[in-house]
Amino acid sequence: MHVGDTVLHPRYGVGTIDAIEQRVQDGECREYYVIPKPSLSSTIFVPVDAADEVGLRPVASPDTLQEALDILSGEGDVPKNEGVKNLIWGDPIALAGAIRRGVTEPKSRYPKVSEQHQLKRAKKLLSEELEVVLGLSEESIGALFDGSKSPIGGHVSAAVL
Repeated sequence: MHVGDTVLHPRYGVGTIDAIEQRVQDGECREYYVIPKPSLSSTIFVPVDAADEVGLRPVASPDTLQEALDILSGEGDVPKNEGVKNLIWGDPIALAGAIRRGVTEPKSRYPKVSEQHQLKRAKKLLSEELEVVLGLSEESIGALFDGSKSPIGGHVSAAVL
């Protein structure tokens, strides 16, 4: 990854690498990706040598996100049910599957707060990626997350992109 690349941090969402800087921590000099997050009024520093461990990755391709949209709209195959506890946060297909299951599966009378929180986080991450890569509006993404078709005519096709 390089300065100017748009990336997804599995905890903080989408951002752009602003710089790579060296910092001394515990007497050790390391390089860090510097990713400003104005929405959080913060800057994220990710060690370059541990970016894979953290889960930092380039944003997904339009084709991958189209597959995620197909899952959200009910037109694609939902990945195997692994539950939100074992969710792979860096995989937009897994996020779409978890969101779709959250919409379509029967609701528990007493849902677990941790699962509700994880589902909310999955929606936030996937929403940011869909907005940045495909240019979709919050309204159309929200409609998909709620289980209805996209307001832009149902299915988001490659022609719309």
